[in-house]
Amino acid sequence: MDKVNMDNVNMFYDIIDDACMLLYDELKINYLDALIRVGNDIVFKIDDSKITMECYKKLVDIYYGLNNKEFNCEEIRLAFELLIVKAFKHAKMSLDILTPDTICYLFSCIIKDKFDGKKISILDTLLGTSNLLQAIKNNLSGEVELIGIENNLNLVKLSEINSNMQTNEIKIYFQDALNSVLDQVDIVIGDLESKEYETKNDLSDLGITYFPYLVILKRLENIKDKGYFMYVVDNDFFEKPKGDVFHTALTKEATLMALITLPHSIVQEGHPGKSIIIGKKEILSDYKIAILNIDNFDSNYLKDVFIRLEKLVNEI
Repeated sequence: MDKVNMDNVNMFYDIIDDACMLLYDELKINYLDALIRVGNDIVFKIDDSKITMECYKKLVDIYYGLNNKEFNCEEIRLAFELLIVKAFKHAKMSLDILTPDTICYLFSCIIKDKFDGKKISILDTLLGTSNLLQAIKNNLSGEVELIGIENNLNLVKLSEINSNMQTNEIKIYFQDALNSVLDQVDIVIGDLESKEYETKNDLSDLGITYFPYLVILKRLENIKDKGYFMYVVDNDFFEKPKGDVFHTALTKEATLMALITLPHSIVQEGHPGKSIIIGKKEILSDYKIAILNIDNFDSNYLKDVFIRLEKLVNEI
């Protein structure tokens, strides 16, 4: 992973924020729309529509400061993540859309231990702003094909900007998470929202309405034989209605390989907590699931976590 200079992260943030606030005041648009516009200005060319010449010249000066400084991909990703947080707060959007960096780094470490240096393809079935997918890509040294599915247009726009700023090529399907795509990939990932989904779909005959169950089963069709899936789920994942039906359907094609429980500090009080589940598209008889409990993310504790994490990855 690129070494991160936090001064560069803050500088990138400040430059983009200055441009966003300029458009925010000039056009009386919300910060989210301003961020999307600024992102497109940087990636393509400055949009001079509906702004004064004075505003245009100020934008030129701001972007000049950006073009005369080098930032690596991780610095851009972290800065853009902070800008998205500000945009979401302005738009009163839930910050739960963003996968926390601690989880991003866990995903990155697991996939790096298993696939670093290899040519692989990764599909994020709930792309969001593509923060999780970008973090993984920036941690790998091999050739990585990035694919995402997202049904919110603003999130698609942010994902495109996020990818383009980091020069990470990505294919995005603007569609529902349960719609089909043809790609065959090595890994499917996702930060799964705990909700009911009652719209008719390919798996309706099973009577399952719990969204994470449906997504996991649906995306099996996109995983290559002996490929993997890795999802963030709530800790009550296995206790939902039709859990037995889900388990039966899953084990006809795949095996759950590992469960990593995450610290309760990453969720709000009253939340059941979160875990990472890892599975393989292969039927393995008498396989005992590997379990790792992470109690906290304190720096003194993390070294031990990564040692145990590497051991778990070797087991799967």
